[in-house]
Amino acid sequence: MKLLQIRLLVDDFKKTAAFYKDILGLSVSFYEEETEYALFNNGETKIELLSRKAMAEVACGEGESQAKFLLQFEVEDVDKAYNRFKDNGIEFVTEPHDRKEWRARIAHFRDPEKNLIEIYHML
Repeated sequence: MKLLQIRLLVDDFKKTAAFYKDILGLSVSFYEEETEYALFNNGETKIELLSRKAMAEVACGEGESQAKFLLQFEVEDVDKAYNRFKDNGIEFVTEPHDRKEWRARIAHFRDPEKNLIEIYHML
């Protein structure tokens, strides 16, 4: 697994995006106000912004929008990683599924402190 991105889940998307872009001066790789998503290219590990509301829709769970961030790990095969982690006792928030708008296959689980983790593979 490779740490691909840290996704910050935010309440005020426009204000937070402006902070990272205009104040910190991070390079914007992708920005879409309608879906409240931005990707900042600041090195090998990227920073994403996504509204908590949008993340709650993706992660399909009560309380998901309360998370402050998400760690996204790139894996070679989401289904194989899912099965391996499940065999090791991890309970998943979402099963592997495709997000066509992201061109990705993903699944979500939490660490012992309830931090949200996504395993991800580009389709």
